[in-house]
Amino acid sequence: MKYKKYNENGNTRWKVDLTVDGKRCRRKGFKTKHEAQDFVVKLKNDKRFRKFFLEKKKDRKLFKDFAEEYLIHHSQHKKSFQSECCLMKHLVEFFGNVELKQFTLDAMKLVNEYKQIRLNSTSVRGTKVSKTTLNRELALLKHMLSIAEENGLIEFNPLLNKRIMYKEQHRENVLSQDVLQTLVDSADSPLKEIIMVALNTGMRKSEILNLEWGQVNLDKKFITTESKTGMIRTIPMNKVLFNLLSQLSLKWGNRRYVFANPKTRKPFTDIKTAWYGLLRRLSIEDFRFHDLRHCFATYALMNGADLVSIKEILGHTDIRTTSRYAKALKEMKQKAVDGFQIGANDGEVIEMPMAQEG
Repeated sequence: MKYKKYNENGNTRWKVDLTVDGKRCRRKGFKTKHEAQDFVVKLKNDKRFRKFFLEKKKDRKLFKDFAEEYLIHHSQHKKSFQSECCLMKHLVEFFGNVELKQFTLDAMKLVNEYKQIRLNSTSVRGTKVSKTTLNRELALLKHMLSIAEENGLIEFNPLLNKRIMYKEQHRENVLSQDVLQTLVDSADSPLKEIIMVALNTGMRKSEILNLEWGQVNLDKKFITTESKTGMIRTIPMNKVLFNLLSQLSLKWGNRRYVFANPKTRKPFTDIKTAWYGLLRRLSIEDFRFHDLRHCFATYALMNGADLVSIKEILGHTDIRTTSRYAKALKEMKQKAVDGFQIGANDGEVIEMPMAQEG
């Protein structure tokens, strides 16, 4: 076994030359001798690692090429296609020229570098990239490597049992009913109608943008939609929603989609520009379109709906997910009574005199 120093573009690098299982193995590019030694230790002790590295592969597929294939074969027909394209864009920017084989060799090193860079990046809204957004990107990367393993492009998925994602704090950001009404009144069409559907059904943005007239039953007053888990659910219409969809049916009923781009007759790919423009005009901060779903659930519970009904309408598979809204409702009620205290200064407890007997 030999460790040798060499110069690469003015930088000192290390290379290793050894024989394992009767096969000569040479590799270079290590920044330190310690990195080269770690590689040798893993090569000798990890059977899967050794088998993969020593196995000569003619097809050295780059991540960017595999990403293109993944979008075509695994994302194109999903409702989340546009979202996955956005997530993939950031992955390709960093990993694009990395060979898939390299993930097996240096997976955690690559992923940790990516996480550090992304958390120090700025989103399209001018804010720091959130850990929630980064988690979606990492989840996509993890699934891609599983597909690569299934197709024999890598020997195993090195991220399969690794904790690479951050713990997320679930948030239920709920605006007052007055502010929500202002939001609707201030929006232009078709954003106005899209917001109204969201507030009166709790449907996800992708479900609304891809809603077809074939899913809308005005006679029996319900909408049929498919959750991201594949579950078919029926959402009843209230009076506001029925009147809205009846009007839209008279106007756009000849189209396939309820909210179609007038130029393409296809669903809107996204509404970010109009949505964030509306929020800026109204000086509303830190409020996502998805928060309209939280508003629907919270106010539905406030008006007497039960958790099981809300679970079915929202399409949750676990009642514990829905119970978050009950917690948010409890906090709202506590905030309401805390903000209106009569009978004592600064919440001071007043001791009442004991009644005299006799």
